[in-house]
Amino acid sequence: MGEHADRLKGLILAEDVDYRKTLFFATGGFLAIGFVAFLSLDLGYTLLIASFGASTAILFGMPGSRASRPRNAFFGHVLSAVVAMVVYTFLGCTWFSIALGVAAALTLMVVTDTMHPPGGATVIVCITSASPSWDFVVMPVAVGILVLIVVSEATQLVYKRYAGSKATAL
Repeated sequence: MGEHADRLKGLILAEDVDYRKTLFFATGGFLAIGFVAFLSLDLGYTLLIASFGASTAILFGMPGSRASRPRNAFFGHVLSAVVAMVVYTFLGCTWFSIALGVAAALTLMVVTDTMHPPGGATVIVCITSASPSWDFVVMPVAVGILVLIVVSEATQLVYKRYAGSKATAL
């Protein structure tokens, strides 16, 4: 059993995981997406979109990465939503408009150095909505991602303060 368990550990489980840090940031992610979901489902503010699940994974699971920078998270989503609305305005909801929107958003994120992969999903969410409007760019996108960013930055500050100089990216 020991040999099989060791082999399984190398295949599935990551090596050298700081479980305390991982649990701390997972708790931050829970609070962030939970707050957005609460505002959406219980208070009626439209802030929750599917791509925010992926943003939460990046912001809280990879806090030291380029994709998790506040600038990337914010503009990756907002620019993608703008692209989606432009494409939808001219082409409606078709396979072509979705593909063009994702490709255009990807290009814009690359040339503006704001790559945040969930932005591509934001394009799809927007274009396939029942009747997307320009309000979508502000709410849920801009306001929702700002909530996630604020909680992510607060989580990082608290972690660094209490973990001392040993605090590093996951």
